[in-house]
Amino acid sequence: MRLAIVNHLGDVGAGAEHSLLQFLMRLPASVEPVFFFFEDGAFAQSMRERFGSVTIVPMSARVASAKRDPLPFGAIPDSLSVAWRLTKALRAAAPDMVLTNSMKAHIIGSLAAKAAGLPCVNYVHDIVRGRALALLQVISRLCAVERLTCSNAVSASLNIAPSTAVYAPIEVARYKNLPDRTQALAALGLPDDGLPVVSLVGRIARWKGQDRFIRIALEILKETDAHFVIVGSPIFGCDAAYVPELHAAVAAAEAQQRIHFVSWQNDMRNIYGASDICANCSTAEPFGRTSLEALASGIPIVCFDDSGICEVFRQGQGGTHVPAGDEVAFAHAVRCYLTDSHLLATARVDAALTAEPLDIAKVYHTFAEVILRVSLSQGRAPRWDTVLGIPAPVVPK
Repeated sequence: MRLAIVNHLGDVGAGAEHSLLQFLMRLPASVEPVFFFFEDGAFAQSMRERFGSVTIVPMSARVASAKRDPLPFGAIPDSLSVAWRLTKALRAAAPDMVLTNSMKAHIIGSLAAKAAGLPCVNYVHDIVRGRALALLQVISRLCAVERLTCSNAVSASLNIAPSTAVYAPIEVARYKNLPDRTQALAALGLPDDGLPVVSLVGRIARWKGQDRFIRIALEILKETDAHFVIVGSPIFGCDAAYVPELHAAVAAAEAQQRIHFVSWQNDMRNIYGASDICANCSTAEPFGRTSLEALASGIPIVCFDDSGICEVFRQGQGGTHVPAGDEVAFAHAVRCYLTDSHLLATARVDAALTAEPLDIAKVYHTFAEVILRVSLSQGRAPRWDTVLGIPAPVVPK
């Protein structure tokens, strides 16, 4: 069976790309992934080296720069051109089915799959609103057989059936043995002065809420001493002015000794080894892969209640969620952990237990079952469920 993966990003892989990669690495040898990117780059090259087959279907600058809000109607002709060229590339590669993995891929890739006569599954990692959501709903209903989503929150916002939530996978065992705290702090260039550390991990972008994190940190520092660390870097060329704004906000508050910036780390275990609490300050976070990594590391999290990660833990057991956008409640929740050693210790144990059911070996089966069900329903694949080690799904007649 040949599984075609259509993805926008070819240069830098984000959480969506790395989540899918975790699943693809566990597919049996009888399944051959073939990749189609709209741009070339380091991530596409890594897929060449790992899987061999990568086709670049270039997009115009107008398509590349298109944003969801406002919906770029001017990019429609160029998008249709990309879809037609992708259709021809899919026909030449002759895959059995198509899996799209990014917003531009859902629109362009789904149209191309339909034109090529191929079943298509959309793996949706975003909470989309407004006209962009309406466009996605129309095209997905017309062109895709089924949808995977990274959380139930995304499924609810998408509102298309059938849709199956499969959480971002991690190898839980990888986060069991973290670097020594002193070693981790030194590796990150952070002070080792005995104060607790609160971290926010993720790419730097306005919707990720690093500015909120700074305001929350300043509120906590009025009564409780701690270090606050923003971990990440801006990628995809978005929000270029945001980083200097963040540094300026810290400087204006004269808080450079307590609020720190650490660039993106290839190995996040140093972050978790150095952290006591992890914060997720995003607006409507679809899931929060780094929050799951923190839980697996035994680090309690604090987030807003419109975050998909809320689905995986009970309130007060491994983490706390507060009303969306309520920075005062967020600061209070963090302060409670910082000032109550027993509460923090209990939360650390609960956090680690919460992550156990979400190990890649377990959630992979959900991903594989959907791919198998779609391939069987279209009569395009042998019954490779025994190779996957999962029960054969019931295929509607």
